[in-house]
Amino acid sequence: MTRINTAAALAMLMMVMCAPFASSAETPWEMPAREQRNTQSIPGDAKVLTLDQCIALAFEKNPGLQIEQEKIIELENDYSIASAGLYPKITANAYYTRVNPDRVGIQPTMQYTEESLGQVKLKQVLYDGGKTGYNGRAASKAADAQRDSAEATRLDTVSIVSQAYYRVLEASELLRVGENSRSQREAFFKLTDSYQKAGKATRIDSLKAEAQLLDAERSLVQAREALRISELILKKTIGAGIDAQINIADGLPDAFAEPENEEILLALMFENNPDLKKSGQFKEQARLSIDSATGSYLPEISLQGTYGYRDRNVGGSGDEWMAGMFLEWSLFEGGITRAQVGKARARFREIEWSDKAVRDQVRVDLSQAIGDLRTALASIRSSKRLVEAQDEAYKAVMEFYKRGKATYIEVLSSETDLTQAKAAYVRAVGDYQAASARLDRVTGKRSAASEKQGGLL
Repeated sequence: MTRINTAAALAMLMMVMCAPFASSAETPWEMPAREQRNTQSIPGDAKVLTLDQCIALAFEKNPGLQIEQEKIIELENDYSIASAGLYPKITANAYYTRVNPDRVGIQPTMQYTEESLGQVKLKQVLYDGGKTGYNGRAASKAADAQRDSAEATRLDTVSIVSQAYYRVLEASELLRVGENSRSQREAFFKLTDSYQKAGKATRIDSLKAEAQLLDAERSLVQAREALRISELILKKTIGAGIDAQINIADGLPDAFAEPENEEILLALMFENNPDLKKSGQFKEQARLSIDSATGSYLPEISLQGTYGYRDRNVGGSGDEWMAGMFLEWSLFEGGITRAQVGKARARFREIEWSDKAVRDQVRVDLSQAIGDLRTALASIRSSKRLVEAQDEAYKAVMEFYKRGKATYIEVLSSETDLTQAKAAYVRAVGDYQAASARLDRVTGKRSAASEKQGGLL
């Protein structure tokens, strides 16, 4: 009778102690979907931001983009300055002089002692060896290059913000995995503790389960800190202020696109990559600078004329004018023209080598981004399947453990494997999104926020 009562008591105890664990263990872990949020509570005053909103904030507050915009205005004015020589130059001047009368006797031809003159002078350069025209076109290329530089900075901002955003998302999902793992280990510790009290498990089993629970809590603290730091980095990147209360709106995607054919991506890169465009503009500017410097070897031909009114105290006053064509040709200037041409040619060769380096680098960047994307896709597929397998294995081991056919070591090992598989899946998705952001940067893809804004130019 005593044996029957003892067995019944143990059975009842097992049912009570296993209930919370069964609820946790038998609930399958689902791949985080975009609609799902992390398990952290969101403060009521926290601002929920999408990726496009984060990018728009960065465009608004990023000082680098504003500096690039001011540089464009500066270079547009350089173009106006360089092109000013194509237009006539009109100047006005006037003077009044009075000579000591004692000097009149010394200069008998100079009968007057007071003179005033007001005149307007016009000069129109007809030919200057092409210097003005080439300088204007070179300045225009510099302005175009700066626009491409601003676009590169914008795309860099999109890429940096995207990666920071995805790291917050990754940290958030890893925290979710950590919380799930802690719940499982806490339930297993309770189950093992009840087994020990019932004499079905040793104290070592209970201590091991407790150690695993404490390790899960340590990992959870680490995950929370990683999320906090990643959020700080995102807030700094978008310029929202470190103390701002923000939260991200998205979850992990549930669909992952394969990268396009490499030849198509290569064509997109050559067409849209701002670094290549900027390098090409600098190259053309350097070539035009050579032509401009060479123009100093040739004469300057100009049309000049003046019209004025002169008044003297002796001889009266009246209008006067002058018009004519002038030629000015520098025959010797100490070799400055030759030095300027040599400098311009060296600059052109320097930019040619730089252009080659840029072209090689962007092709390497493209190949690396495509490779990282493909690797991440393979990791997503394998880790997703591994999560499913480890989840099934964990459930089976738990059932065996309840029946006394598996050891606590097998259960703890299965828990660890399942947690690692989930974390690997989340990291693979994060790597995929980061690689996608890098690929968009290399191919010059504009973000939705940038399209709505119309750019800063």
